[in-house]
Amino acid sequence: MEHSNTNSSEPVTESSIVGRVRQRAAAQLSTQKERATDGLGTVAQAVRQSAQHLRENRQDAIAQYVEKAGDQIDRLSTQLRNRDVGELVNEVQRFARRQPALFVGSAFAIGVIGARFLKSSSNNNRRRVDPYCASSRGIDYAGRRM
Repeated sequence: MEHSNTNSSEPVTESSIVGRVRQRAAAQLSTQKERATDGLGTVAQAVRQSAQHLRENRQDAIAQYVEKAGDQIDRLSTQLRNRDVGELVNEVQRFARRQPALFVGSAFAIGVIGARFLKSSSNNNRRRVDPYCASSRGIDYAGRRM
């Protein structure tokens, strides 16, 4: 199946279209990977700050666990940053083939957590935007303090 391309004298084939789609998808995945690793780095930093706050409140045992969690998140971020997108996609595909139920369950859980996060972010932004809204001032619809 060949079509003429008005921009060049080369014929457009199905394989060239697939190649371009793959290149664009890889570029987008790479961009998303960078955003994810940056986000994980931010989360790791916030977790470490929580550990510091716990230490200041003399809760060293809990702070130690929280700090370990921050280190694990930071390690995951570094591993993701240092890996090729194609390698990550292949690893996810292998995992999905080996453990399909766990893969689907994990994907569902990630979706639910992501939706909750987006919903809570949306609610926080709405409260900041509308200071006259009763619910943003801690008042329910009957006029009582929440």
